[in-house]
Amino acid sequence: MVAAPEFGRSWGGIGTYISQLLRGLDGRHDVTILSGDRAPSGPGFRTVPLTDGGSVMTNYFKFQLALRRRLPDLLREYRPDFVVAHHAQMPDLLTASDQVPFVVTTHTTILGQARGTRAAIRHGGPLDESEKTTMAALPALLPAELYYWRRVRHALFVSNAVHQEVEETYAPRLRTSAVILNGLDPSEVLEGARESPVRERSDGHIFFGGRLLGWKGLAVLLQTLRRFPIRERLIVTGSGRVAAWRNYARSLGLGEDRVEFLGVIPRVDMLSKVRQAKLVVLPSFTESCPYSLIEAMAMGKAVVASSLPGTRDMLVDEVSGLLVPPGDPAALGAAIARLLGDEALRRRLGREAATVAASRFSLPRMCDDTVRYFESVLAAS
Repeated sequence: MVAAPEFGRSWGGIGTYISQLLRGLDGRHDVTILSGDRAPSGPGFRTVPLTDGGSVMTNYFKFQLALRRRLPDLLREYRPDFVVAHHAQMPDLLTASDQVPFVVTTHTTILGQARGTRAAIRHGGPLDESEKTTMAALPALLPAELYYWRRVRHALFVSNAVHQEVEETYAPRLRTSAVILNGLDPSEVLEGARESPVRERSDGHIFFGGRLLGWKGLAVLLQTLRRFPIRERLIVTGSGRVAAWRNYARSLGLGEDRVEFLGVIPRVDMLSKVRQAKLVVLPSFTESCPYSLIEAMAMGKAVVASSLPGTRDMLVDEVSGLLVPPGDPAALGAAIARLLGDEALRRRLGREAATVAASRFSLPRMCDDTVRYFESVLAAS
C-alpha cells in the first residue's frame, strides 16, 4: 500500500517516481495507491482517492486527516504487508499503526525546501503558493518534522544527499534504511520523445523543466538571459504560476522571442522538447535526485546544473555535465555560452551523461533494489 497524495497530479518527481516504479514492477506485485483525486487505476495497481483536490498544501492536509480516519478500514479491506509513505510534506504525519510496518520513501524534507526557498527569495522572482504557505507555517512545520522523524523506523532515501540531511538534522532512530537512487526506463523516454507530434525546431533551444517553484532557480536563469546575448530561446515547461513567471520575464525585458512558457504539456511533448534542445539547465537551490536531470542524461543532453550535493552525486563537472555555483548568473551564463559555442563539448558531455544514466539510474536496478529492501523490512518486522 502506497500513501501518495501527489499521484495522478502534475506535481513533479514523486508522481514520476511512482509511475516509473509501477512500470518496472510490471504487475508482479499487488499495489494499492492511496492518492489524491482523479488518479486512474492501471495494470497491477488500484487507486483509492482520499481527497478531492485543491491546492498542494490543502490537498496534503486533507490527505493527512483522511488517512488518519480511514486507515483502519483500509488495512482490513486490502490487508497490505506494509505501507509506503512518500515524504515531501509528511502525508502520514497524523497516522500511527502497529498493524503493519511503515516505510518512508524520502524525496526531500521541509527543511531542505525552506532553505531553497530562502535562497530564492534573495534572488527575486515569484514564489509558488505552496512555498509561501511553507515559509509562513515553518515555525510549526519544523517541530512537526522533527516529531515525524523521531517515530520513523524504516526509511528509503532517493539520494545520498537527502539521507545525509535527515541523519544530520533529525538523527532518526531507524531500524532499517537504504539509499536507492531514482531510476528511469530509457526506452520509455526515447519512445515518448519520438512519438510526440511536436515538430522539431531547426535552431534548437535551451530547456528548463519542472514545477515552477522559486527554489528551482528559474529567476536566476532569466536574469542570466538578460545579461548574456544568447540567441537560443529558453523553453520552460511545468505546473505553477505560469502567468506570474511570464510577467517576471517581461519585467526583465525578455519577451516571447527569448522565453516561451508552455505550462503543463503532455509527457511525450515534454520529452520531445528535451530531445530537441541544445542543452538543459537545472539552476536549482536544492535538489535530491531530480527526474528532470535523469531524463536529460538518458537522452544524451549536455546539462548545466547548480553544484549541489544531490547533483554532484549525479554529474561530474567537465565529464558528464557542467556544474556552477547556485544563484550565480555570471557563472551560469558563462557555462551556457560555452556549451552553445562548442558542439563537440556538448556531444562529449551528452554521451558520458547517457552512459551514467544507463548504469546508475536504470529502472531495473531501482526496482530490484527497492523490492529487496522491502523484503528486508518485512524480515525485520
